[in-house]
Amino acid sequence: SPARSAMHSFYAASDAHVQPPQSRHLAAAAAAAARDGGAWLSIERQWARRKAEAEDSFFGRMTPLAYATVQGWLAPPEGDMSARVTLVTQCSLDRLPRLRATLEAWRGPASVAVYIDAPRGSAAAAEREAALAQERRHLPAAVHTQLSISLLYARGGGMAEGDAEPGSAEEYDNLYPINALRNLAAGEARTELVFLLDVDFVPSAGLLRELQQQRPALLDTLAASRTALVVPAFEVDAAAPMPRVQSSLSALLRRGAASSFHEAHFRHGHGPTDAARWATASAPYEVAFEEYYEPYIIASRAWLPKYDERFRGYGMNKVQHLRAVAAAGARFVVLPLHFAAAHEHAKSAAWTRTLGPAAHPMHKMRIAALYARFKADAPPLPPPPPPHTRAPLAATPSGPAETARSAKKHRGDEGGDGAGADGS
Repeated sequence: SPARSAMHSFYAASDAHVQPPQSRHLAAAAAAAARDGGAWLSIERQWARRKAEAEDSFFGRMTPLAYATVQGWLAPPEGDMSARVTLVTQCSLDRLPRLRATLEAWRGPASVAVYIDAPRGSAAAAEREAALAQERRHLPAAVHTQLSISLLYARGGGMAEGDAEPGSAEEYDNLYPINALRNLAAGEARTELVFLLDVDFVPSAGLLRELQQQRPALLDTLAASRTALVVPAFEVDAAAPMPRVQSSLSALLRRGAASSFHEAHFRHGHGPTDAARWATASAPYEVAFEEYYEPYIIASRAWLPKYDERFRGYGMNKVQHLRAVAAAGARFVVLPLHFAAAHEHAKSAAWTRTLGPAAHPMHKMRIAALYARFKADAPPLPPPPPPHTRAPLAATPSGPAETARSAKKHRGDEGGDGAGADGS
């Protein structure tokens, strides 16, 4: 425990600076305290309980909430599922145009949870369901025949959003239920492997096809082990075209029109991916997990932890999950050549209400306390593997020649810039 570790460190330091008789007494005291570890553990548990009680008294009880849901409101037809990866995401109704771009780029199985900001059964909810059904009709047949949509409704019977006291627990409970939505979407995926992505991001062209046709051994590894495949994330200037292949993205990076996602103000989030290494890599490579690392990953549902639904609104909700993934013993392996990119856009309503200039500071304090509580309750992180043990996974089962051809295509060595080289 932290207390016993600190005690042993203290006695070890003391032992080097005192006379031998005193050293023996201190060592004996340390040994006795170690044997009495139950007392230390009892004190720590009491402290954690009192701390949680004080936080609940101050912030209001921070617990998951129950929501009305409809699983598989739209479900694909039953039949052969040849694809091995389902894209999993969530959104509110105002993000439906972005969802369409994501799905059209992915062109594979997808499970989406949509937030209906009205109680189930209300006239307002019926209007929103009709709008969602209308939007679905705009999707290409190849997309909506592989699409599952589930619905999560605003809680009824509570205090209305605008009536809650600023900063109160009631206002926090009305924030966007992002992790409840993520869990709902993941639960409706029809494949073992899932690609956990936020709706603003567009996958690079041919990502799913390359994984299935050129890297099936890599998918086998994901299905059989606690490996999280990192799909690097980039942010693109709003006025720049959305890159579809690595060569187009590299051109934007060179002229400063794109960057690793949130590189300027939150480098911890995606820094460990090492975009500079990714730019020249042709084989997957392993990276060490670091605190606050929150990449987009492909992994097996068989072992992936659920998202902590106590996190609502904006802040630490994905950081929490990736830390739980790391604590579960995951290896983080970066996929070369492919990526997901998002245009710069205005801050979401969730960000504005949680961290914006007019947001009540209690929300930021509440999320910080909640994250500290999550870490205290979570299992410890395993030690990172030594750098010399992080051997890259096999590039593809097709051999070095196929790997080289794939790298050339994505970097534009064949067919010019490559912006239109892969239209899927």
